[in-house]
Amino acid sequence: MEFVVLQGALESVAGVVVSAGAVVLMLMLVALVTYVYKQTRGGGVTWPSERDDVDASNEDGVTRGSNDDEWKYY
Repeated sequence: MEFVVLQGALESVAGVVVSAGAVVLMLMLVALVTYVYKQTRGGGVTWPSERDDVDASNEDGVTRGSNDDEWKYY
């Protein structure tokens, strides 16, 4: 009788693990599709050299912060 109870518990744990794995796999697939969609629509990753809002007088895009700032450069 103990063997049957133990076997049933292991089957339940295995079912939960398989279900959790399926959910994680689906979330990874959704993330991949979202990433590909953003890349094809032009809303994805942009390199600093591709940005249009960089000040023309400061080509590297670095600006000095004020004296009250925690960072010296941005």
